[in-house]
Amino acid sequence: MKSARKQKRAYHRLIKDMNIICCDKPMKIVLICNAGLSTGFDKQMLESIVNPIITECEFIMPQGRSYCFIRCRSEMDAVELYNKLHGRFILNRQRTILYLTYIQSVPDVYNDTSNFTLPPGLKIIEDFIDEKEEKLLLNIVDWTNMGSFSSDLKQRKVKHFGYEFQYHSNKVDPNLPIMSIPEECSFLQDLFKKHGCGTYDYDQLTINHYLPGQGIPPHIDTHSPFEDTILSLSLSSSCVMNFKKGDVKVNVVLPQRSLLVMTGEARYAWTHGISSKYSDLIETTNGVVKQMRGVRTSFTFRKVRRDPCSCIFVEYCDTKKDSFSSFIDNKSAAELERSYVHKVYNEISDHFSETRSKGWPNVIKFLNSLNDGALVVDVGCGNGKYLHTNENIVKIGCDRSSKLAEICRKRNFEVLLSDCLHLPYKDNSVDFAISIAVIHHLSTQERRKRAISEMIRILRPYEIVQNLLTVICLYLGKNELVTISLDIIIFLKKKNYQNYVQRFLWY
Repeated sequence: MKSARKQKRAYHRLIKDMNIICCDKPMKIVLICNAGLSTGFDKQMLESIVNPIITECEFIMPQGRSYCFIRCRSEMDAVELYNKLHGRFILNRQRTILYLTYIQSVPDVYNDTSNFTLPPGLKIIEDFIDEKEEKLLLNIVDWTNMGSFSSDLKQRKVKHFGYEFQYHSNKVDPNLPIMSIPEECSFLQDLFKKHGCGTYDYDQLTINHYLPGQGIPPHIDTHSPFEDTILSLSLSSSCVMNFKKGDVKVNVVLPQRSLLVMTGEARYAWTHGISSKYSDLIETTNGVVKQMRGVRTSFTFRKVRRDPCSCIFVEYCDTKKDSFSSFIDNKSAAELERSYVHKVYNEISDHFSETRSKGWPNVIKFLNSLNDGALVVDVGCGNGKYLHTNENIVKIGCDRSSKLAEICRKRNFEVLLSDCLHLPYKDNSVDFAISIAVIHHLSTQERRKRAISEMIRILRPYEIVQNLLTVICLYLGKNELVTISLDIIIFLKKKNYQNYVQRFLWY
């Protein structure tokens, strides 16, 4: 019975995933339903299981899938394999019982050549340095005592030279140089020029230290702070870097001691990132193999830009967006928001409310952590999904959509109809303010700053303020919403808070 249930589940998954039709009667092709490259099951493991039973068969293992195929020489071989493995064989490492079924044909899983074509402007130079030079570079930083201009991030440790990379803005301050790039790196500048990697001396270096299982989210290096060419030298271990533009994905192997060169389109318009995994799947002449990651250190070299970015990739360029934002006057900005935000939310309010009933865990956790009796305002409260959290605090909300405000009132929530730029509350009147998925709806940077300033205005002085904001992470290509959970910020109202406001602007 359990085997039948596993097979049925596999049928539905395969039809949805690759339009594969499974069969009850024997066929030459056998499918292992619950073991594949994505589960850590590689070709060598498969061969060790199948070869003692049958010979002269073909193994097909699609990348990123939890199943694999075996094309047998005859139906008789397929039946013998099925009878000896289905529901009987247990993978020693995972203690997983294998479930098999028959299929009529295998889809052409290798017809996607995107993994073999590098994005325009991307180049990999293998064996860029030798082992002795690699050892010299690795000794520059003591990761147990990193010193100043270092950060221990969630997924990696970093150390900056030349100029400090500021993660709250994804920029550098060209007027605040820090300690110079170490002398041990000077030979690299000559190598860069020898290999045609830009026409300038690089003056900013970020050294990243990754443990196995760590990575970096997909991103495009901000255009305005740095010149065209960006270089990344991989030391100690190889890994796979994932590039993406629109629906096109390219997985690029970065071998140990190789140099990644990003220019033009690859630098300005493709996101790049490293998945947080302990191993990578590498395409070789013998098929796809699993390669374990070791501790990896990367040296990323950039040239600080002194003039505005003049690239042609306007869609991804912060310089162009800032120029566009400053061009829009306040009246035009308000009209844009009225037409494309306020009107839309009123029209879709019922559907929006039905599909937005569950709050984000981090926001709920934050609200539940507040002291009894705390007064909280939810700016842009929508359908009020956070206004029922934690009965021991006082919650009020406001929203620009009259239809969403009406939905809140029907649920007996205390809600006002209000624009986030002009909050209807007194100065120093509330303990905490949250604003979830709101700020990005404002069409200019000045209006976003004003909205945050308004929230700060109504907060009581000398309180610990934590604003949970969301912004549209434009470089992801599909305008995915990403939660930016800022650490608790101590804000004293007596100080000039404009610098504090700047920290929220990730555009």
